[in-house]
Order: sequence, then structure tokens, then C-alpha cells
Amino acid sequence: MPRNARHPESSDRQTLAELGLVSASVIHEVKNALQGIANALFLLEHDTTLRPGAREWISDAQRELSRAFAASRQTLALVRHESPSQVSVTRILDEVLEASSGKSAHKGIAVERRYEYDGTIEANEGAIREVFTNLVLNALEAVPRREGKLTVRTFAWNRSNGKDVAGVRIVFEDNGPGIPDAHKKKVFEPLFSTKKGKGTGLGLWVSERLVHQQHGALWLENKKSQAPGSSFSVFLPLKQS
Repeated sequence: MPRNARHPESSDRQTLAELGLVSASVIHEVKNALQGIANALFLLEHDTTLRPGAREWISDAQRELSRAFAASRQTLALVRHESPSQVSVTRILDEVLEASSGKSAHKGIAVERRYEYDGTIEANEGAIREVFTNLVLNALEAVPRREGKLTVRTFAWNRSNGKDVAGVRIVFEDNGPGIPDAHKKKVFEPLFSTKKGKGTGLGLWVSERLVHQQHGALWLENKKSQAPGSSFSVFLPLKQS
């Protein structure tokens, strides 16, 4: 191989890195444009001269815009690469739950925090925040109004994957309708959604990949009780190897 020639694998990695950078730049610009549209829709929504029928169109547009925001946010999290650092799992959880508190309060949803692990782990904070956001929002959308409940638990846990790996397990359990058995094997597939046209079908797929990038695991649990609802578990190691 000539002295200045690049190794094929090195070239492929550089190409992927460049594509990721371009994708992140494009998505960032798209998000800026979407924000401008969102601001315009907000002003229209509060225009007192607007006809009732037009308000319904604005509501439809805002709903679709919300889906576009979610898709761009999730994709940006997937292509963005940050160095791992020591982060507090419970701090990120508290911030995500606080950010979604308006939605939970509006629906009358009870949110219970049961933290048994309050230490730090080595991870990409942005990626972890995106995963927690996806799982919390999914639960809040699934549970019923006024009777809905979301329980978030953290505890030390060793994952056996050829060898024991020390880490923390985070469980998101809700009392929604649950996921039908026929769909349980598909929930982590791209573009698959149980939200009947309301979801992007990317949230869980992106979340699983982000967790794998942190050398962890994300899975749908089989609930031991007969009560309805879903339970998702995230495992994150204390240190990345």
C-alpha cells in the first residue's frame, strides 16, 4: 500500500464521521426552521379574528410539527458523538421529569420516584437524557387521564453478559394499556409505532441504539403482576470499557 494511502477501514470510518457531521448540521438547520414555523402557529392560534375551523387546522399542523421536532431531536442524538463523563443518573431523571411536569399535571398523572441508586456513571449525558426523555414521554402518552401513574426506579444491578458488569438499572413502569403480545417483538424496530399515526416510530429504535453506544441494554420487561401497563428497563454500566 502506498505510504500516503489510507486504510479502507479508516477511510470508511472517516466517511461515516463526515456524514454524521453533515447530517447533524442539516438537522440543526431544519430544527431552526421548524421553530420559526412553531412560533408563527402560536401567534395564529392566539389571533382573536381566527375562524373556529381554522383553529382546527392549526391544531393539526402543531401536532404534525411536534412529530417533526421529535424525529429531528432523536436523529440528532443518534449522529452526535460526545465524550463520556461522570454523570448523575438521578439528576438527569429529575430534570427530564421536571421538563415533562406540565404534561403530567395537565393529565393528572401521578409520578413516583423510587431512587435506590444515587451515584454517578461514566456515560454520554446527551444520549442518556434523550433515552430517558423518550421513555418518560411514551409512558405519559400511554396512561389514562386522572388515573395514570408512572413509577421510575433506580437501583444497583449487575448484568451478566459473559462476565458480570456492575451498573445501575433504571425502570420505567406505567399503568397504561400495555403492549399487545403481537407487538412486543417489534417495538424496537424502526418506523414501528403503536400510537396510530401520532408517533414517529423512531423513539425506541433510537433509544436502544443510544443505550448500546453506552455499552448498556434496553428491554421491555414482562410484568410479573396481571395489572395492565408497560415496564421498560435500562441498564448502564458504571464505567465504559
